[in-house]
Amino acid sequence: MEELLSINIRIAGRNYPLSVLPEDEETAREAGRLVNERFLGEKNKKKKRDDMDILAVIAVMNTVRWLNARSEKLALQEKITQRITRLDELIDSTLTT
Repeated sequence: MEELLSINIRIAGRNYPLSVLPEDEETAREAGRLVNERFLGEKNKKKKRDDMDILAVIAVMNTVRWLNARSEKLALQEKITQRITRLDELIDSTLTT
């Protein structure tokens, strides 16, 4: 079992300790940076909003993006599977005739 790294991610002025696999460190740091950038952008737009409200909205919007990407990936996988099946059928019909 691989050893986890302890890292800190800074979001909204607070440090959050995370334990990540070594191969996920760069991605986790990038994710923290992107969330913090989005937080700062939203904070500048809506100065009177509470930090937790802004972070909640960011969490929902990121989840929406993730769900959309997952749906697109599944649709693409299905399309690829159908094309491979069709190619396999064409090859079989060519070889058997």
